Amino acid sequence: MTAPPPRFGRGRTAARVLARVIDVAVWAGSRTPPGIAHGLAAIGGTLEWTVRPKKRRRLAANLAHAVGSPPDSRLVRRLVRTEIRNEAYRSADLLWALGRPHEFLAAAELDGIEMAQETVAAGHGLILVGTHLGGWEVATSVPGAMLGAPTSVIVADDWLAWAIEHARTAVGLSVVYPKVAALHCLRRLRAGEIVLMLGDDGRHAEHRHRTRFLDGEADLASGAATLSRLSRSPVITFTVLPVAPRRWRVIVEPPLGPPASESGDDGERELLQQLADRWTAMITAHPEHWAASHEIAWVQDG
Repeated sequence: MTAPPPRFGRGRTAARVLARVIDVAVWAGSRTPPGIAHGLAAIGGTLEWTVRPKKRRRLAANLAHAVGSPPDSRLVRRLVRTEIRNEAYRSADLLWALGRPHEFLAAAELDGIEMAQETVAAGHGLILVGTHLGGWEVATSVPGAMLGAPTSVIVADDWLAWAIEHARTAVGLSVVYPKVAALHCLRRLRAGEIVLMLGDDGRHAEHRHRTRFLDGEADLASGAATLSRLSRSPVITFTVLPVAPRRWRVIVEPPLGPPASESGDDGERELLQQLADRWTAMITAHPEHWAASHEIAWVQDG
């Protein structure tokens, strides 16, 4: 079950048009040599950096916390430009991965995937939680191919998500939109299935916890921790990082939780802090790949 996109309106029309554009881009991008694809991506990334000052400011505000420098510092400005260029490279590899998923799987380095396989085999359900670090979209074929259980992915409810839904379902993902995510995912986890989500974007979250994150504190969405407590399912963090053009490394970390059923908010906070500690370690090690152009509810000192 998914929350269907609207049947009418400009957003739905735009989604249909974009879906066709994506299909053409996947066909062409998966057949373009990697050197050419990344060369074109570098040009596109430079253009995007030039024409999107608002995105540059949002990235700078978040990347500043990853490196402990002011948003207007030379270090952060350089990181912003590098990340936008890396985002373009990710997009080029995404087209290839969508068009040739078997080639992606053959080239990918899967570090720790056996921990996820063992957790799924135990039959308690599994919550896979990533961040906007690297390219989780590039690795969407991994759960269906490697974990052997139905997988639902929680995505934003917007026209871009509607446009790419068919590409996600083609690799075995069941798309879930936020309005129905809680009940749908709880049922799927209790049935021993997998839920895939991103944890560093809480813009639409109804329930948050104040958490130590990077060099400060932020009010982060408690969704993964809440699902873990209610479903009795463990949480596994993962990161997908580029190694070279069309070569990616999927890093899967040991399972956490679930919190005790009776632990309530306290148990959820503890698990969320463990997740944030892992995210902090990964992001500070690879800030140039953190696509944090979303708003994060940072707690201001004083």
